[in-house]
This record gives sequence, C-alpha cells and structure tokens, in this order.
Amino acid sequence: MPANMLKTEAELRTAVIDRLIAASLQDGKPAREATLARWRALSLDKLAADAHKV
Repeated sequence: MPANMLKTEAELRTAVIDRLIAASLQDGKPAREATLARWRALSLDKLAADAHKV
C-alpha cells in the first residue's frame, strides 16, 4: 500500500474511534437501555424466525 493510503486509513480509523467515544459519552442510561432492549428484541425475532424454518 502506498504511504498516503496508510495515512488516510489511520486518519479515518482515528476519526471513527473519536466519534464512538464522543457518542458513548453523550449516551445516557435511558438511551443505552433502549438500545439494549432493541438488540434483545432483534435476537428474539431471529430465534423465532429460525424456529419457524425448522
């Protein structure tokens, strides 16, 4: 890989990590709980769909 592509990749990676950190700092407990509830619901929906396939 050319050096400038590696630099760009590193800059993008750093920017993504910075945004993730900022989002996690702004994320309040109610928002986290709502996200966890949505993830749990997705998991349950997938299990139900998989059960219907069998």
